[in-house]
Amino acid sequence: MPRRHGNGVGPDNVRWRRPSEATMSAILTNPAYAGAFVHGRRTSDPQRPSPGRRTPVMVRRPMEEWQCLIQDASPASISWTQYLANRARLSDNTPRYMEPTDRGRGAPREGAALLQGLATCGLCGHRMYVAYRRRPRYACTSMKRAFAEPNCAHLDGPSIEAFVVRAFFDAIAPAQLETLDEVLAQRQRERQRLETYHQQQVSHARFAATQARRRYEHVDPAYRLAAAELEREWDDRLRALRQAEEAAERFAHEPDEPTLTPELRAQLLHLSQCLPDLWSGPQLSYPQRKALLRSLISRVMVKRTAADRVEVKIIWVRGHFSEGTVIPPVLHQHHVTGYDMMVERTRQLWAEGYSDLQIADVLSREGFRSARREMVLAKTVMKIRHRHHWVSPSHQHR
Repeated sequence: MPRRHGNGVGPDNVRWRRPSEATMSAILTNPAYAGAFVHGRRTSDPQRPSPGRRTPVMVRRPMEEWQCLIQDASPASISWTQYLANRARLSDNTPRYMEPTDRGRGAPREGAALLQGLATCGLCGHRMYVAYRRRPRYACTSMKRAFAEPNCAHLDGPSIEAFVVRAFFDAIAPAQLETLDEVLAQRQRERQRLETYHQQQVSHARFAATQARRRYEHVDPAYRLAAAELEREWDDRLRALRQAEEAAERFAHEPDEPTLTPELRAQLLHLSQCLPDLWSGPQLSYPQRKALLRSLISRVMVKRTAADRVEVKIIWVRGHFSEGTVIPPVLHQHHVTGYDMMVERTRQLWAEGYSDLQIADVLSREGFRSARREMVLAKTVMKIRHRHHWVSPSHQHR
């Protein structure tokens, strides 16, 4: 990166240095990079205590509190829209685990946990950490660090990720394109309605300001109190007109709603057909898969409702949500929901002379499951029999 050396101007006063993180951050966050002049990005805060300092502490202000912002004041390297997108990306790439908010998801990393930065605790609302053991797990330790309370959750990762990925594929299925057309058309109608509303507000405010000006001009100067009152009314109308025009201008500068063109529809259709095969292959890396999920998913709320039940709520980027229940693997069989009914059914089948394998097949068809499998294993039936001292006929005769 070029750095100025000395006070002169010319190639002899330029030194090239290796780019650092601070340098790149200063460039990407500087409005001059987008050709804008800004004053008041950092101002003093008299309310902030500063013992031993003669001057108040300087603090960074958000963009809404900048004192002056003039766009296109100098040649721009990037557009103002790209500058705002860069700021939003930098803010989103900063993980904030202690803030119960959907911001600061962190940049997609190389780990195998697909919901890194998206998984949110359904009990306290904080971002969940990723623990890489034999299988990725999502843990929430915010309440333990803040209030020395027990951990909120420590959940199995692959089972939750499989549910989220299935919902993601369903969202880009061809059947959803018709729904997307309806949503985009509705949003376009809403935008047109808002545009008409802002135009009407400006027209009404301009008419009211014109009427106030005429009343002020026709008043007799001898009536000073009436003239002062009409002047204040005129100022109020002008102020309302300026606010209405600013609101209309801000609305006009907002990006238009996207439209589903035939080319884009063909791309989405091709993507919905090819992505499932690419997902299971080695072509996509873990950061690319996480970036794809983040293109549609804002966050994933998870909460354990039972020992083997996890409630999952997917918050999509447009604010809609999808819910479901995931059955993760557990450590012990007695933690499985319906364990007592499974034991009683095992006793009945054993009394009728069924073998362990036959009992396992019957239980699997009836909807029971093992602690770590979706079906009942023969060794699971054997463990239940041994725990309750139900000996097989061959062992009874010994």
